[in-house]
Amino acid sequence: MDRISRITNSKNCFTGYIRSWIFLFCLFLLAHPAGAEQDYGVGRKPEFHSYPTHTQIVLEKAEKTRYVHVISKSSSHPRLFINLFPAVLLPFQGKEVKIGDKWKFEIEDRFVQGVYLEQELDSVVKVVLDLASPDCTYDIFLEDPRKLVIEVRGKDLIVELLKKGTPSSSSLFAAQLPGEEETEEKAYEKDPISSLLLRRREEEKVYKVVLDPGHGGKDPGAIGPSGLKEKDVVLAVAKELAKLLEEEPGVKVYLTRRDDSFIPLNQRTGIANQIGGDIFISIHANATLYDKEASGVETFFNSRYSYGEGAEAVAARENVSLESEDVSEEAKAIFWDLIQDRYRNESNDLSHLVQGELSETTGLENRGVKSAPFYVLRGAAMPAILVEIGFISNPWEERKLKGEDFRKRIALGIFKGLKAYLE
Repeated sequence: MDRISRITNSKNCFTGYIRSWIFLFCLFLLAHPAGAEQDYGVGRKPEFHSYPTHTQIVLEKAEKTRYVHVISKSSSHPRLFINLFPAVLLPFQGKEVKIGDKWKFEIEDRFVQGVYLEQELDSVVKVVLDLASPDCTYDIFLEDPRKLVIEVRGKDLIVELLKKGTPSSSSLFAAQLPGEEETEEKAYEKDPISSLLLRRREEEKVYKVVLDPGHGGKDPGAIGPSGLKEKDVVLAVAKELAKLLEEEPGVKVYLTRRDDSFIPLNQRTGIANQIGGDIFISIHANATLYDKEASGVETFFNSRYSYGEGAEAVAARENVSLESEDVSEEAKAIFWDLIQDRYRNESNDLSHLVQGELSETTGLENRGVKSAPFYVLRGAAMPAILVEIGFISNPWEERKLKGEDFRKRIALGIFKGLKAYLE
């Protein structure tokens, strides 16, 4: 029961809340001495999305802003508390936010009644979700380094899964690309155990590399001071990288998009899984709310809470989509998390190799390798990383990102790191 309790984030209300505040306060004193100027703006108005199975809330934050969270399961007033630090609510209508200022937003769907944000201390923003039921569970992850995503669900799904057992192989099926016929190999891949043996077949030595240019279509991503759009830069870099990879023997390269089209986050790794990818690289450009001088490159790999020893053996299979009527959206998220757990060490290794080569080749500041629960990476049944190729919000780096030669240098840096990993 202890493991299940950790998975579902079930904690005692006031005891957990006090402990989280003590932890928050100690970290704040250590990391942020008085008088230090920090870039930690938080968007005042969150985005809300209501779905049949869950409610999603998206908050804009600074990359360096951290968070702690605790849930109160009081039957009369269940709430989820999230403390962001260091954090300051962005000015509203030209007025600076003062301590004690708060804004409330009504949602009133099946899972969340409302949300309010409060500037509780000089550098602490409190986010409170009024839950519709004490049975609600939640998950928190990053859509990118600047967007915190909170998902609230209506029941303890993981407990139910443990009671029922794992989905049978009949509830899992190998995904096919449109118009693609099922082959003997794909039929073999439907076996969740045997499919593990298909990963990196030594006799073939052909690696399928999937490049994911972030954003696209209606989603421009970050926009630079002169109007340069992230979606355009990363697509150009991905195409340059694809050219380099296509010249390598033993490598097949795929792009999740080749034009200015919008692809939902969950479909990006779905594409990679469908084609049996061996490596997934999502390419993005960084941005910051306040510090226009922030610069450099950084690489991320996925991280999450552990859901149990040995569980990844059930879920770790490539080319699988949990698209059965008997498997809910929450179940899909859990099993894809388990899959990514299988490849975390490889993703870490790939991140360090790419980061080192990218910084050296471009001459940009090396901001290091970091891990975080990225939504776009969580569904990948393969080693997966997210690369931030520079700050589009920095006027100097924006100018460099506009240049074809510099984009080729970025592509070369990623290519050299990937090649070192494959060797």
